[in-house]
Amino acid sequence: MTKQGADEHAAVESTTNSTRRTFLRHSGGVLAASTIGFAGAGTASANSITRDTFTIRDDTAEETEVHVTTYTESGPTALVVGGVHGNEEAGYEAADQITNWHPDCGQLITLPEANAPAVEAETRYGNNGDLNRQFPAGEQPTTALARAIWDVILDYDVDITFDLHSSYGIYEADDAPEASGQAIYPTSANGARANAGRTVDYMNENHDLTERSADHEFVIGNTLTGKRPLLIHKVAADLDRPGYLVEVTQYETGLTARIQWSKKIVKHLLGQHSIGVSTGQ
Repeated sequence: MTKQGADEHAAVESTTNSTRRTFLRHSGGVLAASTIGFAGAGTASANSITRDTFTIRDDTAEETEVHVTTYTESGPTALVVGGVHGNEEAGYEAADQITNWHPDCGQLITLPEANAPAVEAETRYGNNGDLNRQFPAGEQPTTALARAIWDVILDYDVDITFDLHSSYGIYEADDAPEASGQAIYPTSANGARANAGRTVDYMNENHDLTERSADHEFVIGNTLTGKRPLLIHKVAADLDRPGYLVEVTQYETGLTARIQWSKKIVKHLLGQHSIGVSTGQ
């Protein structure tokens, strides 16, 4: 993704959340649920969480799974999206692993392979061009897949949205291809930019990012406002809620490191939104 692209970044178990029933009626999704015992992160008492899985774009080439983990204690709902671009493996691998996290309140939703045909083909674009250019502010998303993803956000009344990507270069780099990597691009709602700044500091102070050059340190990207038809831009413009587009770099890095960085960023930002998680890792 170029620097210009970075500037654009901008039922079975439904007793505790009626929005899930609404979503299933709208989408025809197939839902499976399981309840497991869990000692909540930061607590000593045993509580239960419910895990649900359903599909969007059923019986099409774009069919893909959405996973919902609900904790007994109420709290914010967070959505983590990966695989919008199918050639950015770190994003969908990180989102898939986040599916197994246990939140200590609220809901954690993951959509690991948002653009399943692109993920399968290992290409940036899917069946209908660039999925991350199909979310115009103030309008309906322009494709059926984009509308299905947006419906998840609306029907679950998502409070915080993450969109995980990886770039071939580094944002404002001196010694690397200049692109959008190693940056967090926030909306302006509810202190999201300040949260992104704290997470950037945390990553740069606590994780090995400078093996190759200082360019590998994280920075805060531009604030996403709704000027471009990207998913997090639409979150900003239509919902005025916190959203974060996370870009790690592919430049002189390994996939394992990129996945770990993506997960650590999500975990740190969730904590700033009062969602603690047990990752089991």
